[in-house]
Amino acid sequence: MKYTTLILAVFLVIFFTSTTYGIDKRILDSAGVQEMKQVAPDFNLYNLDGRKVSLKEYHGKVVFLHFWATWCKPCKEEMPTIEKMYREFNDKKLIVLSVSIDKGGVDMVRAYTLEFTFPVLLAYSGDINDSYWIWGIPVSYIIDRNGRIIGRAMGPKNWDGDALKTLIKEILRD
Repeated sequence: MKYTTLILAVFLVIFFTSTTYGIDKRILDSAGVQEMKQVAPDFNLYNLDGRKVSLKEYHGKVVFLHFWATWCKPCKEEMPTIEKMYREFNDKKLIVLSVSIDKGGVDMVRAYTLEFTFPVLLAYSGDINDSYWIWGIPVSYIIDRNGRIIGRAMGPKNWDGDALKTLIKEILRD
């Protein structure tokens, strides 16, 4: 019995002090990304062309899931850095899914995103807001190849900055 208790205690210490899915927690912290260890809820949303998109389509790939709105000033300032990140890492298997929470319709969102090349989805076409605990925007989630949320970044970030590039490279390498 003592031996079993000792093994259990060692396992718990290792589990709770280990890195996040192979990602050093210090890298997450320096990038301003809150560690999370949970399964990413699936969703079904429509893109700007009316095609249904599901998170499960991207199983086996790293997904950057970003929530924003056209009326959000910090979102507007952040979007060009997401575009730069998308262009740098798109060919390295990083999937960027940008989710507009606007209710004004596809035409308004399309006009707002003309300068961006990353995919844009419409939250009003599904129930994703409740699934991803949206309290404010912008908010981004990084989802690993196995469909687990590695971390969440709340508020605007410079996704083209060194700390966040280091994080993305580490996740893609993992």
